[in-house]
Amino acid sequence: MNKTKDSIKALLRQDYEKAVNGYLNELLRMWELDAHYGYWIGDEVGGLYDYGDGSFDINLQDIIYCVLHDVTREQYQEWQDYICDASEFNFPLPNLRSWMHGCPRTPPEAFEKLRKLKQDLNDAVEEEKGKINNS
Repeated sequence: MNKTKDSIKALLRQDYEKAVNGYLNELLRMWELDAHYGYWIGDEVGGLYDYGDGSFDINLQDIIYCVLHDVTREQYQEWQDYICDASEFNFPLPNLRSWMHGCPRTPPEAFEKLRKLKQDLNDAVEEEKGKINNS
């Protein structure tokens, strides 16, 4: 087996990081964000990018998709919010591409109704526990 020379590895890594950071810089420009407030988690360029002390995280695949398809910050945030709502109730989680193509989704009102039902159930459970503890 022929090993790859260290100089070739370094050049490939440099080219990769340049391309990755190029996509990231374009996304930050599109969304009018200051690169000073973000970083690659674990200094792993091309891994997970954190912006604004947890304001949002984004992976390379989604960075590239956002740049190539002109996804706005608002559209991305809407998808992120939906993912949080859907995961709370173990609903299917669409990827960004599916979301942007209009995949089926549960309306916000349904999530609010489910949260109310969940709270009512939790309240009933606590009430019953109280009866047991007061016996």
